[in-house]
Amino acid sequence: MRRMVEICCGSYYDAKQAALGGAERIELNSALQLGGLTPTTATLKLVKREYPDLKVIAMVRPRGAGFCYSEEDFQEMEAQCRELMANGADGIAFGCLKPDGTLDVEQNQKTD
Repeated sequence: MRRMVEICCGSYYDAKQAALGGAERIELNSALQLGGLTPTTATLKLVKREYPDLKVIAMVRPRGAGFCYSEEDFQEMEAQCRELMANGADGIAFGCLKPDGTLDVEQNQKTD
């Protein structure tokens, strides 16, 4: 079985270094010091323009402070997903937890 290493990148510079180092796929974030937040569309577009063969999974996380989201947070996340996919993301990474720390299966399975 062939394995692929996915590199976590917090900026265009990180993505460039990953691509030059032979990465096939990255997870693109911003604000890694906060655990990784949604990258800007501008960063995504630049990465895809300069490295069109590099697969980019975009993190969708609108804020730090955990992974429990209000309905308003989740609506923002849905909009971010649409925007990132429309601008070249190859996939989305996200996750929602319940206040007790367990996986919020219902929220994670929502689609629009």
